[in-house]
This record gives sequence, structure tokens and C-alpha cells, in this order.
Amino acid sequence: MKSPLPIALLGLFSLTMHAQHEDLTQRIQAFQGDVSQNYEVKTLNMGGQQLGAIDNEQPEFTDHFKFKALEKSLDNIDRQVKFSAYVHIYHFDHQEDLDWAMKNWLKSFMDNQKLRPGRDSRQLAHADPAVIVIHQGTIAVLTHPCTQFETLAFRQWRSLMLTYFGGDEAVVIEIAGCEGPVMWTKNAPDPRDRLWR
Repeated sequence: MKSPLPIALLGLFSLTMHAQHEDLTQRIQAFQGDVSQNYEVKTLNMGGQQLGAIDNEQPEFTDHFKFKALEKSLDNIDRQVKFSAYVHIYHFDHQEDLDWAMKNWLKSFMDNQKLRPGRDSRQLAHADPAVIVIHQGTIAVLTHPCTQFETLAFRQWRSLMLTYFGGDEAVVIEIAGCEGPVMWTKNAPDPRDRLWR
């Protein structure tokens, strides 16, 4: 007779993964609710920045949506437009899978450019402003069009991303303007560590 222990452990593991995905879904919904007075959520015809190799990975959970402003504002080239922010969430149940995804992504980052772990860069050609939070198996990415970049709004998006997807151990990458600079602003990995290289 087979021992019921492996089946019980498998069931417990499955329950734990479901709970993690449910928690992440609740955080996403809370994030969307937090900005609902100024933005609506769109899930079709998104557009936005091409993120690179991360879209070739197979996470256990993904969500992609766009925040579109309810009111028009003047952008950096004097057009009245509804500002947008694009959010992409990838969750990996195992840390090894996240590390593998990061390793591949940093080799073919936005616009297929290489990004070195832990190393800031003055420029990343063709990259829109972005906040990337990596924490507990989740990679959360927020980008918005270069023509809509405002420092104060960028800081507010960064704060919201850290509130809903960050933590004390979170790694944060910022593209703090049009085409850079790229900064590892929180818990940057040691550039000599080969984990993500």
C-alpha cells in the first residue's frame, strides 16, 4: 500500500500555490481600485512598451492591463491626451524559475538590449519610463509613454508599485525618464553575482 504522505504533500503544495495566486489577484484588484477615481482599466488593445524576453517565459500566473486616464491632460509635446500606464505582472511559483526568467530577460531586455544586474546605466535606447518590482516570485512592471513623463507622477506610480508589489527584500529597477537613466534603486544584486547573468 502506498503511503498517503506524498499525496497529502502534493495537495498542500497545490493549496499554497493557489493561495499565493489569490493573494496576488487581490493586490492587483486593490491597486486598480486605488487609482479608479482617475483611471479606468483596459485589457484589450493595450500597446505600450515591448518588454523583451520576459514575454517568452512561462510563469504560473500573468496579468496585463492598462490604466487609461478619465480626463485629458497636456503631454510633453503639447497634445491633449488621456494619459496611460501599462502594467504587466508575472508570477513564478519557484524562485529558480524567477531567477531563470530574470537571467534571460536581462540578456534581452526592452528593445532587446542587455541590462547588467546591479549596474546603473545612463541610457537605455528606445525605453519608456518604467518601474520594475521583483519580490517573492513576482515581477511587476509598470511603463508609460515617454511623451507623458512627469517626475511627480512617476514617483507616485513608483510608490503605488512598492505598496502593492514590494516589500523589504524587493529589488527595484527604475527607468527614470525617456531612454533612461536606468537605476537599481532598492536591493540591487551584486554585479559580481552570476545568478542573473
